Amino acid sequence: MLPALLVLLALISLQFVVRKNWTLGLPAFLIVLLTIVGPILWALFISFTSYGVYQERPLFAGFDNYLKILEDSGFKLSLKLTALWSFLRTSLEISLSFLLALKLRKSSRTGRLALLLLALGWFVPSFITVSGWRAFIQGYGGYSLLNIVLGTGVDLTLNPAQAFLATLLVSVWLSIPFSTMIIVGMLGRVSGELDDMMRLDGAGDFASATLLLGEIRHLMVPYALFQLARATKEFTSVFLLSGNGPLLPEGFTPQTLVGSTSFAGVVLFRKFAAVKDYGLLSAYAVFAGGFAILWILGAVFSRNSVPKRHRQILFLSAVAHLFLGAYTGWSFWFLVPVTAYSLLPFTIPRHRRFFRLTVGALIIYEIIMNVVKISLEGVSGIVPASFLSVPLILLSMRYRFPSIDFTLSRWLKSSLLILSLLPTVFLVAYILLLSFSVEGEIIPSLNALTAANYPRVIGDGLLNTIFNTLKTALWCFAIILGTIIPLAYLFATKKGFLAKVTSSLVLLGSLYTGMHTLLPLYFIFRGIGLTDSFFGVALVVTVQSAPLALLVLGGFFASVPRELREISRLDGLSGTGYLWRILFPLSLPVVGGVLTYVLVSCWSSFTLPLIMLNRSEMMPFSLKVFSYAGEIRSYYTSWNLFAAASVIGTVPLLLLFRIARSMIYSPGLGDRGVGYD
Repeated sequence: MLPALLVLLALISLQFVVRKNWTLGLPAFLIVLLTIVGPILWALFISFTSYGVYQERPLFAGFDNYLKILEDSGFKLSLKLTALWSFLRTSLEISLSFLLALKLRKSSRTGRLALLLLALGWFVPSFITVSGWRAFIQGYGGYSLLNIVLGTGVDLTLNPAQAFLATLLVSVWLSIPFSTMIIVGMLGRVSGELDDMMRLDGAGDFASATLLLGEIRHLMVPYALFQLARATKEFTSVFLLSGNGPLLPEGFTPQTLVGSTSFAGVVLFRKFAAVKDYGLLSAYAVFAGGFAILWILGAVFSRNSVPKRHRQILFLSAVAHLFLGAYTGWSFWFLVPVTAYSLLPFTIPRHRRFFRLTVGALIIYEIIMNVVKISLEGVSGIVPASFLSVPLILLSMRYRFPSIDFTLSRWLKSSLLILSLLPTVFLVAYILLLSFSVEGEIIPSLNALTAANYPRVIGDGLLNTIFNTLKTALWCFAIILGTIIPLAYLFATKKGFLAKVTSSLVLLGSLYTGMHTLLPLYFIFRGIGLTDSFFGVALVVTVQSAPLALLVLGGFFASVPRELREISRLDGLSGTGYLWRILFPLSLPVVGGVLTYVLVSCWSSFTLPLIMLNRSEMMPFSLKVFSYAGEIRSYYTSWNLFAAASVIGTVPLLLLFRIARSMIYSPGLGDRGVGYD
């Protein structure tokens, strides 16, 4: 840990010694190399070697590890499940979030309260909310509030369909708050004149929604596809709620046991815990990374203009069918889409009508192909490439469908809004009541509430874990101040090749990173002494938070009048001096918002400390709460202690958020003597 820390401090100090703009991007560039580029290159190199626990050095093994993956039918099944689940999750998330955003786009007291309740779902760490849903749905081996009240027999450990559906719904519920707020922001860009025109024309709800979607389509389509790319790497909500899920009949394979929720991230984590062949693990990581890249490229290509966009997505669809078809099982079904997607780009733009009709027919063909194969072969019949190509082509082609206008009654829209907010209110109230229940009780009895759970978890070292999380957050704050803020300044002023490369790696790396990069990152950190250290965890959390910090801080720095920089030059200030002596004091409200986001990210971090921290005295708050809930099928679950620990751990987060909020809403540039005019 000490050598890495000294190098970082030296690079930060270099900014003040050399006083050149390019030195501002060096610390961030080093972190990006270490946390994003390094793991990718390490995994790629080690995947071609034989390197195990008892070997001192890796030995070249060629493609042996990849040949083993080609024989792993369980991993193939996992990728099929991942594609299906990601498509369903993103479709539900974007659709429901858009409908909620339409209702909440107008500023009102009800709308602000609804947004606050939605934000609460994002603000409370996912390891608390997901475990809370598990307590409600599963309880103690199926003895749960859900089953008792509704008289059902839901059991996430026995029924594959129930586990898949529960994981899907909870994950959608977790993602809706953030997506809704993003889409509300997109709708805020729509001109008020459009609302006046729709009102004068008497447009109904459906027609209004169609027009508004058309206004923000250029923002919505890339966002939806970026969310689809992120969904393929989902781990925390799946792992906490259902683990692998109940085993599927076709999931009993020699290399990998596959349950209904054994998505790619979960499978990689299980292999990391069980397999001691680092070369084979790296090959799995590289292969999963290639799978993720297909979805990421689709999201990136969606931002281009026609006809370039059409050519790129069709070629990508052909490659996806070739790559995934060759791996998961080739059949004559794939010949039609692969051939057509490869040849159709050459008809653009000469045969436009033929092109659009043929692409539409191919989409219908792919849908029918999946329905037939799944009905005949079950889960094994899923064609993963179709769950990339169909939404990608549909969103890119932007077909116009006949619009049937209708309007929902006001009471129905209000009821739907209330129903969408009730789960958050219910879950918070349920966890609070559960914290006063006795051991083994899943339905808190109002006549037998007890506060004994709180001193029990405090005596069990809960406060120490909260302090450990705060230590990580403090390291994150220091790294943000020393590396990301200078990079955001260069990002805003578009200065230097190094800053552009680093910024691109940060923005695209946030899409690519996942369990497949965390595993090789662990081995790199172990080699340089950054495992079992708060500084090591903080480095990765900072990089994960960097995209938002870059966009927010970069946008603020870009809005500052250029005349201010010219005046500072006359006073002899370098770029470093201008940043820290002029811009930084002015940006404190924005920095406060960014640090609040980083604090929430530290508090919510679960996967990273689960892999990086092995010493009990360094256990963060997230892993302590997890220890009370345990994995699904565990026999040591204590829901009363889990709830009490969750309540205690959320209180400081709320207090710190209130302090930071006062910074966010403090006087801006105009009150400090600098105007935007």
